[in-house]
Amino acid sequence: MFNFTATASASTDTFASGRYSKRNRAQITYEMDDFHASDEDSDFESLPVKKKHKTKSTKPSAEKPLPKHKIFPFMQLPAEIRNIIYEYTLTDPLGISFIATIHNRRRQTQRISAALQRLMSEGSYYRTKNTISTDTDTQDEEPAPLVPALLAVCKQMHSEGKDILYGNDFVFADSFALYSFMINLGTSGAKNMKKITLRGWLDGRATKAYNHSCFAALLPATNLTSVIIETPGSYSSQSKRIAHQLYRDAFPWLEAVAAAKGKVDAALDVLQLGDGFFRQPWGRQSQSSDRKAKTKEFMTELGKLLRAQHMRVMGAAPRNVRKVAKVAEDAEDSEISEDSGVE
Repeated sequence: MFNFTATASASTDTFASGRYSKRNRAQITYEMDDFHASDEDSDFESLPVKKKHKTKSTKPSAEKPLPKHKIFPFMQLPAEIRNIIYEYTLTDPLGISFIATIHNRRRQTQRISAALQRLMSEGSYYRTKNTISTDTDTQDEEPAPLVPALLAVCKQMHSEGKDILYGNDFVFADSFALYSFMINLGTSGAKNMKKITLRGWLDGRATKAYNHSCFAALLPATNLTSVIIETPGSYSSQSKRIAHQLYRDAFPWLEAVAAAKGKVDAALDVLQLGDGFFRQPWGRQSQSSDRKAKTKEFMTELGKLLRAQHMRVMGAAPRNVRKVAKVAEDAEDSEISEDSGVE
């Protein structure tokens, strides 16, 4: 019989004690050239590497001035040529027409064509509002483009071109448009204005106050040579009552012109009434002779009101002048009460 006891115990002691003999292995080394294989031998195409672009500096770079040969010598042109350029860029032969608008919660004006201005003054704007874009006459009379920023280039160009710009005929659809324009113009611009045309008045309870406010805003414009009023501010057909209404609305500007010119009724020299000023409410046009007589009566009555106020201010009004002024005031008060009763 074979004895396996010693052999089994020897094997158990060998594994349990951890004294199992290690096997000697040959050390394997890798050459570094294997890691530097060429891209051409690779089975995969390498992706292109994106180059990082240098970010531009946010510092503002000083712009180089243009060379002299690239600057147009405008001021070296003859004065006649410069005036022709000013005429093209600063004038509109049909006049500069405005309507009132509100932009950014501010009362401002918007320029419109002369054809649209006529439609509005004739009361046909709302009837033709939907078809006005197809009107060829209206399209042909688009407002001429103006470049008022030209005056801001230098002081000499401003001095040469301001009279040309403010020499245009400024046409306003109503008293609200005139008021909105004047409050944004400034004193210096108002003094340079020459011509104004007022096409309509406001008679609503919330808007008729602009009939007076527009002339209060017109206070600095004492160098006007023409103020045309197309329609009366009253529905009355009597010239005297219309004169009283205009004096009540426009007396700030009328008296400012008198103070600037040194003449009580100086405003009457520039005030003009339009052809339809004495038109009846139902649209019937007055005859030429009748219109001339009414115009003369209107101017005479307006002059009386101005002179009476001047005498009251001077404190030396004669008795007959005070009596005439008192009668005019009483008549005006009665007209106001009648108008209030009609409303």
